Amino acid sequence: MGTIVGAPARTASDRMSTAALVWTAAYSAVRVWFAIGNAPQWKLPGRDLLVPDWIAVAVCLVSAAALCALRGRPRSRLLIRSLWVLAAGWVAAAAFALLDVVAGLLPGLGIPFDLPGMLSRFTALGGAVLLGATAVAYQRELDPTCLRCTGRARPTDSPRWPAWLTVAGCLTRLTAQAVVGFGTTPFEGGVSTIVFESCFVLAGVALPLTLVYRVGRFFPRWMLLLPGAGVGVGITAYFGVGLLQMITNVLQGEPAYDDVGLPESFFWVAVPAYVAWGVGLSIATYGYYLRTRKPCKGCGR
Repeated sequence: MGTIVGAPARTASDRMSTAALVWTAAYSAVRVWFAIGNAPQWKLPGRDLLVPDWIAVAVCLVSAAALCALRGRPRSRLLIRSLWVLAAGWVAAAAFALLDVVAGLLPGLGIPFDLPGMLSRFTALGGAVLLGATAVAYQRELDPTCLRCTGRARPTDSPRWPAWLTVAGCLTRLTAQAVVGFGTTPFEGGVSTIVFESCFVLAGVALPLTLVYRVGRFFPRWMLLLPGAGVGVGITAYFGVGLLQMITNVLQGEPAYDDVGLPESFFWVAVPAYVAWGVGLSIATYGYYLRTRKPCKGCGR
């Protein structure tokens, strides 16, 4: 009797790349629908993403092409890196999601809450997560000795300079505000403002130092990882895009920032300070993740 050979089991990379391809198809259809004149009236930046609709469609197609190419060449490190670049690009395009979170949690600040825009931006962020997860799945399969991890050893300690970079960025931002006056902030007064300012200091000083010093071991991991990753990536994306826009405006002979009653020098100090804050916090959070993660059940690393 002949042996019946079943179809090979689907790997994690197959499943993740399929999910990411479904997202690219669905989201590109939404972007085309918006591009042909059916977009809602966005409240925050004039559009939901920081790129025009047709550019978003093009990036969806590039993402799909990269996924298909990687399925054909699953050991290509260049294609795996391209997924990380595309994921970062989608995070940057949806940078106003940071304002969605702040407006939703603290409505008293006066930041407009845009539900359709928030849904669109979070859908873009979901695609970034799928692209990153697909890249991780393929990275794991590059090491045939263990399909559970990427082979990274767990460090016993992490550098402390990212935390101090974060603190420096936060304090520089506060100093810039003190120079122009704290009464010039665009937020409305009340309890929401007090809560926001408290979280501002916690995320800029207490959180980064807790991530790199031993005191962080006394907290549940999620209590540090979730705000660290969310705030770090959010600030980096939002103000990183803002800094690029400022530089572009100056090169085109335009004001670096719209007239909001503050000198341009304030933005040239505050925005880079925010970028340093976000980058430092992101690196500190990743170091904390590596240092505190459990050993791999497959290889013990």
